Amino acid sequence: MNQANSDGRFAVLFVDDEEKARKYFRLALSGDFPVLTAGGVAEALGVLEREADHIGVLITDQRMPGQQGVDLLKRAREDWPGIVRILTTAYSDLDDAIAAVNRGEILRYITKPWDVQALHAELRHAMDFFLLRHERDLLLGEKLSVRQRMLQGDRLRDLLVIAGGLVGLRHAPQAVAAWLRDLPRGVAGARATAAELELWGLAVAETRDLMALHRGLRTLEQRVGAGFPERVALAERLAAAGLPVAGDAPEVAVAPALFEQLIAILTRLTVLGAAEVSAVGGDIARVRVSGGEDPEALFRDGSAPYGDALLAAYLAAWHHGGSLTVQAAPQGLTLELALPVAPQQVRLAEPDTDWLERQFAQLENWD
Repeated sequence: MNQANSDGRFAVLFVDDEEKARKYFRLALSGDFPVLTAGGVAEALGVLEREADHIGVLITDQRMPGQQGVDLLKRAREDWPGIVRILTTAYSDLDDAIAAVNRGEILRYITKPWDVQALHAELRHAMDFFLLRHERDLLLGEKLSVRQRMLQGDRLRDLLVIAGGLVGLRHAPQAVAAWLRDLPRGVAGARATAAELELWGLAVAETRDLMALHRGLRTLEQRVGAGFPERVALAERLAAAGLPVAGDAPEVAVAPALFEQLIAILTRLTVLGAAEVSAVGGDIARVRVSGGEDPEALFRDGSAPYGDALLAAYLAAWHHGGSLTVQAAPQGLTLELALPVAPQQVRLAEPDTDWLERQFAQLENWD
């Protein structure tokens, strides 16, 4: 018994505008495969939208009212390339079939009228071909997943080592741990392709990016200076950056270079469509920024230098004895910044002894 018939995981979708042809096909093939049918291109596209994950073979007639079979096959090739595509046509339509083969839109064509035994054999071959390719893709995906996790682990290790070497910045490990906690799922660990995980080129690219990150953070560290020599009227500084504040924001003592890093990130949110900025006073100044149409843009590699800038902002906030929290959701972004009025008086507790294990365990939650 063939594999398709033994488990019935995947169906054959047959498309023909003639009801008798659809009925005949279902009666002839339903003993071999689950069979789905559609009476035209539009109906077939609807079936594919709903059931593509459970369809292994698409076979369509060429001549139908409105769009023709090759139109459906072209769309299927673009949107569902894993499905094996077959065109069935009369001898008078062979030019269309041959052109479709040459364009790569179909695996083969079957002429009408059908020889039922030959039709069975052709569809079993097509389904076997689909299953072999499907299993290959699953194995490749597992291999890429393992390699991806190794890559993520290497990145995390290097990042933590760099953070541990920033002796001029206070509380750097806590800042990096918070930044990793807030990364949206799927951004840091988005599934890579086989080409993107080619080891030699990847090693070069990763080393280059790591060196650039290290230079940037070292430059930031070198600009810190001693203590927190400036007092800043937080509401006035935010307003000057185009972020008028609703609420009372006290003066805070700051390390100027690091404070400007925080302002740069807050200003970046206005580009994303920030809707609200509020602040409250007390011993700790708290600023809340909400809005943003594309919350992952602050984290995404393609938005450089903002991905590195966001890490620098976390380091800046923790250096002041404060904190930074970024929460991304489909409806937008919320950023909360806390800055002590007197940061020199704040000394944060060291991370728990198992904090490193927790950072690596978080990789299990990245897709």
